[in-house]
Amino acid sequence: MKQKYFIRTYGCQMNVHDSERMAGMMDSLGYESTPAAEGADVIVLNTCAVREKPEQKLYSELGLLRRLKKENPNLVIGVAGCMAQRDADSIRARVPEVDILLGPRNIHHLPHLLRQTLRNQSILDTGLRADGLDLECDPTPATPVRRTSAISAYVDIIFGCNFNCTYCAVPSARGREVSRSPQEILAEISQLNDLGYREITLLGQTVNAYGHDLEKLPDNSRINFAWLLRRIDALNPKLRIRFISPHPMYFNQELVETIAELPSVCEHLHMPLQSGDNDCLRRMKRTYTIEKYRDIVNSVREKIPNVAITTDAIAGFCGETEAEFQNTMQLFREIEFDQAYLFAYSPRHSTVAWDWPDDVPQETKLRRVTELIAMQKEIAREKNRALVGQTHEVLVEGKSDKDEARLQGRTRSNKLVLFPGTVQDYPIGSCVDVQTLEGFQWGFIGAAKQIQSRPERQKLFIDLQPA
Repeated sequence: MKQKYFIRTYGCQMNVHDSERMAGMMDSLGYESTPAAEGADVIVLNTCAVREKPEQKLYSELGLLRRLKKENPNLVIGVAGCMAQRDADSIRARVPEVDILLGPRNIHHLPHLLRQTLRNQSILDTGLRADGLDLECDPTPATPVRRTSAISAYVDIIFGCNFNCTYCAVPSARGREVSRSPQEILAEISQLNDLGYREITLLGQTVNAYGHDLEKLPDNSRINFAWLLRRIDALNPKLRIRFISPHPMYFNQELVETIAELPSVCEHLHMPLQSGDNDCLRRMKRTYTIEKYRDIVNSVREKIPNVAITTDAIAGFCGETEAEFQNTMQLFREIEFDQAYLFAYSPRHSTVAWDWPDDVPQETKLRRVTELIAMQKEIAREKNRALVGQTHEVLVEGKSDKDEARLQGRTRSNKLVLFPGTVQDYPIGSCVDVQTLEGFQWGFIGAAKQIQSRPERQKLFIDLQPA
């Protein structure tokens, strides 16, 4: 009987894809995935260090796993991701039962670390801690991938971050930027296209910084993110291409025009704002102004009138005055984002701001983020109501999570749509014209008009070895 593994993922899309890579490697080692930690022979928690809540969840989860290990001393427990990289000593001290620590740049070392652990060789004694937590390690080696979707796939294009935002723990966990070679990226996307995938999301902490560290082309021109988008579009203009997350400092007119011109690039831009006040942005060391951010939004909307723009923002950062917060509220009213991920600031160690006074009271943080959330919900609701009656191309994802009589999918602008139907009529991976009938803060209820295209192939799980 095959041994079993279980992976739990916290955090961003990059962590989700890292877990897909770890699952692919476990499959290649002959293990079998199991949906629950109980009964697994290997358990890996893939962690996030960006916010406080995932940290709290990690230690709570590790407390449960300690009990499982008492029942089964052969159980292998691994902690991967940003917390493993950043908080290795703390994790070892608090939970000595952890066998493997694996940083985000070292995912490809999982099989080696697992073999060493199963041989009962100490990670510390064999020097493997450096293998598993090495920020200088090349993060680009190809690995098998166990895709969790039959229609949508993540593709890494750049690892790490060269910015030093004062609130952010990512650089200390993921290291400096390293672009993946365009040949590997294009080969992986070409293979995904051949397998019938309909949507590709390009991943990078600063995705539009892609290429700045690569050698020039033979004609002496540089590879950049716009260049890569054009090469991907040439593979198949009918693919849906998304990307997260771009930084305003790397957003120029060439990129705006490229996104507008290419049929494959979806009409959706997620661009983190973090604050609507220039003084607060300077303390955050975000390296752009509100004026630059506004100019990008205006340029994108001029070239792509039907674009949906989403963002991230933090309320209650160190030193944020009530006037600074009101500037954020005003900018949200002005820009009218389609969606926003909003958080109250919490200090993260290994950041510059960790040593600063956390001088905004917790009740003030919560009040501010609550006000911002309430306003954003109303903006999103009104924007979606204004789109009622229009017909949108919807990529079918499957049955609705809340209503089995309806299917769910997303528009090219990444808005959720529910509509009556069955997967027999509208198979997963189909593109369907859906007229919106009701608009809500979360998306739409609609009615299918006609099917545009059906999927050519369907595979639930793909072990993919990029060329």
